[in-house]
Amino acid sequence: MEPVVSAEERLADQTDADLLETMSLAQADPAEARDAWEVFYRRHATYLYAVCLRAYGDLLGGEAGAADLVADTFGRAYEHAATFDAAGATDADGLGRQVRAWLGRIAQRLMLSALRRRGRFAPRFLAPEHWANVPQRPATADEADDARIEAVRRALGQLNEAEQLVLRTTFQWYQVGRPHQRLPNDVAADLAATLETTPENLRQIRRRALRKVEAILRQAAVTAEEDEP
Repeated sequence: MEPVVSAEERLADQTDADLLETMSLAQADPAEARDAWEVFYRRHATYLYAVCLRAYGDLLGGEAGAADLVADTFGRAYEHAATFDAAGATDADGLGRQVRAWLGRIAQRLMLSALRRRGRFAPRFLAPEHWANVPQRPATADEADDARIEAVRRALGQLNEAEQLVLRTTFQWYQVGRPHQRLPNDVAADLAATLETTPENLRQIRRRALRKVEAILRQAAVTAEEDEP
């Protein structure tokens, strides 16, 4: 009897583009498409969960809400695998970046749609071994980083809903060291529609929100110094 080979082992050499192509052919070979989806999920679930928890955890009610968003995102990715565009990337790193940006856009649109409805996500139930691959919380570098993150989270909590959503969306798309950044046009359009405003007005909301956060953090620092013995 030949040894049983797991999907992870059998498809380990497949690129993300290969896996998505297999997923897009689900009607022809549903079992193989499901195996490809499982490998694809395991490659990217940890990353996407960390992003969703960081960007939307407070709005989604914490870890469970972020996990629901991740599950729904991968469900949509499976259904629309044929729409993935590698944008000319052929190497593993380039494909990985394109895939994660694509997953991020799917999660973004699901989040904006849910906020527009002011409803909750309908969870997609995955097998227990899939959930075991998702960490309970993203790792942080040290306690100082945790403290800074918590300070920013508290500051965000003092903003109104529109300001919070604009900043959280901006942070999700921010790339360290890249000058003159702006939201992708489709993301800005979706966000503006959710907030019933214009893409141009989003910049004003963002500037106002950043000024508020900076003021809150400065005041918190002053208060902490005054409280020191």
